[in-house]
Amino acid sequence: MAGHIHMSASTGGSTNGEYKKIVLWICTIAALGGLLFGLDQGFIANSLETIEKVYHLGVEGGEQYAAILATGGIVGALLSGIFARLLGRKRSLILAGFLFSSLSIISAMLPAFPILSACRFGLGFAVGIASFIVPLYLSETAPASVRGSMGALFQLMITIGIFVIAVTNVFIARIFLDPLVALPIMFVVIAVFSLVMFFGSFALPESPRWLMLKGRRADAEKVLTTVLNSKEEVQQELNDIENAIKSDKGAGIGIVFKGYFFKVLLMGVILQMFQQLVGINMMIYYAPTIFGYAGMKGLVAMLTVPTVNMLFTFPAIKLVEKWGRKKLLYIGATVMMITMLAAGLAFASIGGITDPSQISGLPKAVLLTAVIIYIFGFAVSWGPVAWIVCSEVFPLEGREVGMTITTIVNWTFAGLVMGNALSFMRMHGNASIFYVFAGFCVLSMIFLKFFVPETKGITLEQLESNLKAGKALKDLGNH
Repeated sequence: MAGHIHMSASTGGSTNGEYKKIVLWICTIAALGGLLFGLDQGFIANSLETIEKVYHLGVEGGEQYAAILATGGIVGALLSGIFARLLGRKRSLILAGFLFSSLSIISAMLPAFPILSACRFGLGFAVGIASFIVPLYLSETAPASVRGSMGALFQLMITIGIFVIAVTNVFIARIFLDPLVALPIMFVVIAVFSLVMFFGSFALPESPRWLMLKGRRADAEKVLTTVLNSKEEVQQELNDIENAIKSDKGAGIGIVFKGYFFKVLLMGVILQMFQQLVGINMMIYYAPTIFGYAGMKGLVAMLTVPTVNMLFTFPAIKLVEKWGRKKLLYIGATVMMITMLAAGLAFASIGGITDPSQISGLPKAVLLTAVIIYIFGFAVSWGPVAWIVCSEVFPLEGREVGMTITTIVNWTFAGLVMGNALSFMRMHGNASIFYVFAGFCVLSMIFLKFFVPETKGITLEQLESNLKAGKALKDLGNH
């Protein structure tokens, strides 16, 4: 991503803390878009039962309602490149915050099911915008030395969102036994967080790169003065952006047909495809249901996945800069493959037992352990890293096109997993789907070996010049 704001990491020792604080503050507010993404993703897991009681949906109805979010996400992602250009990064975040807030409030009024579904589509639309704009904004505003960590902040916020909504929904359902009372409160929780992001977004600076694109050099200088320590750094940065913009004619969709861009786009598309095909969304959305099939109910079944997912994203923030992107992806794929096989075997040993009290303790213990370690494997690797790599590899003039397409692919495959996982288990046996996901983990490792570069510690300009010089994809990160 050439021409991103690769603020010099060599800031003076005494002021380093200050500049980190303001950057962290800016990035945290922006990453709240990820929190809302998580709140809406995690919403289904522990509210599906309540929604089914209020609106009388079956398994298919529940799957469809869950998957509408992904449809909205695809449309939101499709249009967010246009929003990013025309409105700017900041106003696009404000728009997402507004949609999140208003649609959550409407949902809390328990409208007729078609209107509730339309609201879920609209929330998906807002999530689609956020899932595009937030990584873009963070990569353009964070210094090169912490770019990976700030990118991982987006994923951390998603996992915090999933955790918060899982916990609150479990307790709301237990305290307010009447689903007609519980469901509105569940929606109000999302609305409260949405309003924080909505108002917080007004305080954010605009991305200096976008300001320069619009010819607003003085405004860009002001923003850079806020986040950098010396006038020299600010001038250097402005010159870098200016040079990058000269080569950036804001290529349209036609850039897809340029050889160097097409190959990196294909790599990004397959990366995002695997991020979903390793099975994470089945776990996020349906873990309580799946544990139920194995005779496990209660808080353990409901809160294991969101809790582990959140806790293990914290190490990713450090490891992505320390170990690099590619190594983490390898480790994650290996861990997920082993644990998916273990979960499959646990279900295979349960076999056709339908009475939960007849299921012995061993398969339950294996399943629970496998799921916890699986989530660990995803949270430290594919969760944050797929987004980070996609926000780094595209050349400047096609960045919005590249990120739009890869984000849409992520949403499309998320929708496929959400819309079919439970039906697939019913048709082919509970163990079957775990073996399918394990197979995708193996394929993802082969893909990593041959096609994915290590992008740690290299400037986005260098990545771009390597790409245009015709280097093999896996060597793009070599100096």
